[in-house]
Amino acid sequence: RFTVAAKPVKKLPNWPHPFGVPNEMHSQGMMANYRTSGLADMAVAIAEGRPHRCSMELALHAVDVMTGLLRSGETGKFVAMQTTCERPAALGVKEAKALLAKKK
Repeated sequence: RFTVAAKPVKKLPNWPHPFGVPNEMHSQGMMANYRTSGLADMAVAIAEGRPHRCSMELALHAVDVMTGLLRSGETGKFVAMQTTCERPAALGVKEAKALLAKKK
């Protein structure tokens, strides 16, 4: 779902991404839980010698954004970020399926 200004919420169609498939029972029913997919992707990237999506620069920027949001909420003022980072490539359907494939 997403919103645009004061217009009603527009529901987006389901996206058939492998990490959207419910795989775990919760009190609310079956839900998708692929929390370790980022770590798995990082391990594969390191083994393949390619850059991984969980870079130190991205982690530092995420902390900068979170602490900036807290400071802004406390002071009611705009807080400029002190860091930047390159946006990593999305973990697409093909990569997700490869991570979920059982290795023999």
